[in-house]
Amino acid sequence: MRTMPGLLITMGIAAGMSASGASGDRPAELPQGRAGIAARYPGDKGIESDPKVVFVERFDQDSIDALAKRYDNVKRKDIMTFSNDALPGSADGQCLLITHTGGDGTGAHLYNRIRNRQGGWGYDRLFARFYVRFDKDCHAIHHFGTNISGRRDPKPWPIGQAGLRPKGDERFSVSFEPHGKGWTWDYYAYWMEMGGSPPAGKTWGNSFIRDPALKVDRDRWICIELMVTMNDLGESNGEVACWIDGKRVSHLGQGFPNGKWTYDKFTPGEGGGCIRWDDKQGGPARYQVPEGGAPFAGFRWRTVKELNVNIVKVSLYITTAPKGHVSKVRYDNVVVAEEYIGPVASIPPSGGN
Repeated sequence: MRTMPGLLITMGIAAGMSASGASGDRPAELPQGRAGIAARYPGDKGIESDPKVVFVERFDQDSIDALAKRYDNVKRKDIMTFSNDALPGSADGQCLLITHTGGDGTGAHLYNRIRNRQGGWGYDRLFARFYVRFDKDCHAIHHFGTNISGRRDPKPWPIGQAGLRPKGDERFSVSFEPHGKGWTWDYYAYWMEMGGSPPAGKTWGNSFIRDPALKVDRDRWICIELMVTMNDLGESNGEVACWIDGKRVSHLGQGFPNGKWTYDKFTPGEGGGCIRWDDKQGGPARYQVPEGGAPFAGFRWRTVKELNVNIVKVSLYITTAPKGHVSKVRYDNVVVAEEYIGPVASIPPSGGN
């Protein structure tokens, strides 16, 4: 592949590679499996009392109206019900069921801001664990929450800014979603240095795993956990990580992993020709990275201290289902904490049926 003069060094550094090609030191491995907070609370019973836990949702209320009162913003209560097809082994026998019918809207959500122990908004690092179960006939999902995000001075309602790159002083967002018809897990992230897409550099959510083997298992409970660590001001040392059923499947930060960009998609372990949208020249910039890839640059989530992780969202967004097609998704045992949480203690590592 032809490389424009000077572009290899410039874009290599932007991709996380120093001028010498060396990467930064990778931090200690994050925990996984049963090494988290949940191991101390079988069935999650009493987990809300843990000093590191900041939010718990078991969906054990007497009514959907009672559930809604716990949230800043709720969309489509009318398609939410409680189901006794709950997570096996949890401390209660009830879960949330969202039922979407093609031709009747796009889904539902529960949105909540997170206060810190000082009474302000959010934390510099949070873990969020969600249990989800997709019906075997669930239609392809456009977007999905398991989501944690942040806004400076967060409002009590979501503010959609799809396709717009954050400026660094007002918002960021990270979801872990079953992408498209292929039903493959990956991130969907917005932040100030995200990659753009052709033909005009539009910035849709970026992804960082790109593994076609990471298929979504429908018709069983799945434990999803997300972590976001904010960057220090002026640095790109922010991080993101995710776990499926307690297995860590991704961790990205300053200098790791190695990989390459194809517009808004980062593929770990791949090197060679890369292409990213260059806003200054109003078009694509092509460059080369070594075999095996260049180190990931890390995340600059913010430019102001007031922006941190302060929103959790449970959501279902389906836009292409045929009229009348019924899709059902269940949620249970949501926990947000300052440390790794892990699967519910009484559930086998592979999940429940």
